[in-house]
Amino acid sequence: MATVGMMNEAYFTGRKEIVAWIQGKYQPSLQKVEDLHTGAVYCQIIDSIYPGTVQLSKVKFNAKQEHEFLHNFKILQAAFAKNKLDRHIEVEKLSKKNSFQMNLEFIQWMKILHDQQVGTGETDYNAEERMRQAGIKPSEATKITGAPRRAPPPPAVAKKENVQPARLATGATGKPLGTEASAKVKELELEVTDLKLTVDGLEKERDFYFGKLRDIEILCQTHEDQSMPFLRSVLDILYQTEDEFVTPTDAVADGAAAELEAEA
Repeated sequence: MATVGMMNEAYFTGRKEIVAWIQGKYQPSLQKVEDLHTGAVYCQIIDSIYPGTVQLSKVKFNAKQEHEFLHNFKILQAAFAKNKLDRHIEVEKLSKKNSFQMNLEFIQWMKILHDQQVGTGETDYNAEERMRQAGIKPSEATKITGAPRRAPPPPAVAKKENVQPARLATGATGKPLGTEASAKVKELELEVTDLKLTVDGLEKERDFYFGKLRDIEILCQTHEDQSMPFLRSVLDILYQTEDEFVTPTDAVADGAAAELEAEA
């Protein structure tokens, strides 16, 4: 099971699908792939695949320090050994905060293991009930990630200091314009933050898959002189572009040519 091919469809499962799977089955509070660095969810997944082989009662679901992450991964390693799973766990890389690429690949592998051993449909595993059986309060497990983003605080009510209501400028909602504008600014700031996080995640995911494609390209080029049609086909696929796609190099060249024509 440790040597699952990289062409397995689970390795093409995106971060959103992975997070949704974890939220629906194990941890509703998990927000992003990077939150897996505590190791707690990995322990839950193995517990659902091989019941009774994980010391779930010793897992630190509210882990915040590095030594607590390492503690959880030791429990995971023990469960791997007990179930004879020879997949190497790169604890140092997986336990780093904001470790996206390593955790994405590892959770994709874990999902393959889950789907092969348990299936892709509904199962009888109840994460909340399982934690109760292990003596863990479900509320403690919700601390596995940072608290959900708080809604902006309600706008402060202006003190009445002998100000006639008729003199206050109001907006369409009847609230003072200053208060209304402040609430709107906070709302926009939250939207900007969400967009930045989304872009950051997409860039990390792009770099992750680009690195894999680059490794494939180098491997093919290394054996290109062996006249293997299969390698030639792989390279053709790697270098194939859309009809309207313009590579950065071509775009720069076209821009430079246009400037020269303008100067002439």
